[in-house]
Amino acid sequence: MSELILHNELPRGHEAEAAALYWEAFGGKLGKLLGPDDKGRQFFAKTVNPEAVIAATDKTGRLLGIAAHKAGVNGFSTATTADLFRHYGLGALWRLIPLAMLERDAPKGTLQMDGICVAETARGQGVGSALFDALFDYARQNGFTHVTLDVIDTNPRAEALYERLGFIATGEETTGPLKPLLGFNSATKMVLTL
Repeated sequence: MSELILHNELPRGHEAEAAALYWEAFGGKLGKLLGPDDKGRQFFAKTVNPEAVIAATDKTGRLLGIAAHKAGVNGFSTATTADLFRHYGLGALWRLIPLAMLERDAPKGTLQMDGICVAETARGQGVGSALFDALFDYARQNGFTHVTLDVIDTNPRAEALYERLGFIATGEETTGPLKPLLGFNSATKMVLTL
């Protein structure tokens, strides 16, 4: 692989690429709420929050992966209710409650992971590991003592990876009657102490 360059913010001009990566990773979870695919990618491209994205590019500027985080109000997306109505029209109404259920705020001193995604052509080349290292460094440099994330029950490989990185499961939340809409039954909260 060519030289990997890490950025503490998403470089300008990569919003659509970052949205496509995010949708590729999480479209299965978000597709029924924010799809179809083209509409979901467009929604994220218009609302991506560059300050909440650690990005990996090669020396030509090609986006290889992203690690999104949430330290305040916004994570990967800055979308508001008004953005939902602008993009989905009256269809935003039925989306509001399920989307609110997916929203997470981290406790004080904790950085919330909001997704990690690596381009298919860059997988198995250390990009994901470099993004995790950069995310943990970012958290330490900004005074966070913990990193937290949620992993859904349909992704046991990710949960095993997080355990290898030192994350510990601290609780589980079920989706209840929203399972058919969300496509998963539960999410496990995991925490890493830095």
